[in-house]
Amino acid sequence: MDTFRTIVVDDHRAFRTLAGALLEDHPAIDLIAFGESGEEAIELCERHKPDLLLIDISMPRMGGLQASRLIKAQDNPPHIVIVSNFDDAGHREHAAASGADNFIGKAEFMEGVDRVVQQLGGSAARG
Repeated sequence: MDTFRTIVVDDHRAFRTLAGALLEDHPAIDLIAFGESGEEAIELCERHKPDLLLIDISMPRMGGLQASRLIKAQDNPPHIVIVSNFDDAGHREHAAASGADNFIGKAEFMEGVDRVVQQLGGSAARG
């Protein structure tokens, strides 16, 4: 089974905490770092070279869309998943245009993570 070195970036501490709790037992996810801004996402991706980045679409100063564009310009960028409360066609189109590989609505976070993991070839079975 493949495991994916994963970074979670969201400006809301409560969501980072919840995402960490939900993902810590996922057999295909190896949580390696958390961040709270687009700028921090860029730096964390440069430093840790993750396989997977789960990043909020909207954050102060630099959101997930702008950060995605810059991270995709790095050598060997991660698979980027935009995570948002705003799950509609317009937001999905903006995410795709930014270079993000997937989009997950926060209301269906774990189901979305499972789909991405399956797409990447890992196990979606959670214990």
